Amino acid sequence: MKPYNGGMRFANGDTLLARITPCLENGKTAFIDFLDKDEVAFGSTEYIVLAPRYGVPPEMLYCLARYPAFVDYAVKNMNGSSGRQRVSAETIGQFQLPKLDEQSLATFRETVTPMFLQMRYNSFENTRLAELRDTLLPKLMSGEIDVSNIQL
Repeated sequence: MKPYNGGMRFANGDTLLARITPCLENGKTAFIDFLDKDEVAFGSTEYIVLAPRYGVPPEMLYCLARYPAFVDYAVKNMNGSSGRQRVSAETIGQFQLPKLDEQSLATFRETVTPMFLQMRYNSFENTRLAELRDTLLPKLMSGEIDVSNIQL
């Protein structure tokens, strides 16, 4: 593993938001849920790390980053030359959110968190099935595995 040498740090539960055009407009956003427990990763400075605080469910930040009004706000507040416009983390931090009470946060958490967990499980399962296919298909094609006697 490479030692930390700069860039943005992130961990599970963080949302990565592209800061540069056209990636921001195209919705380049990632919810981080694939790292080992307590693992910290780092990468490009061309995204902003949205980290959950104050009891806000991590999934809510991802949903916010995909919310059209939020993306419009970010795009309208980009700076720089026409081909290389960027939005700053400070500008993103100034986006006005309604204050949510604890009940609203709990309802969101109870509804959405299981959906994100299911998506993560589905992703792992898809990877496992693709690996199984990639292992079995060459053996089936070469005749190493004979399925001629299997009743369908």
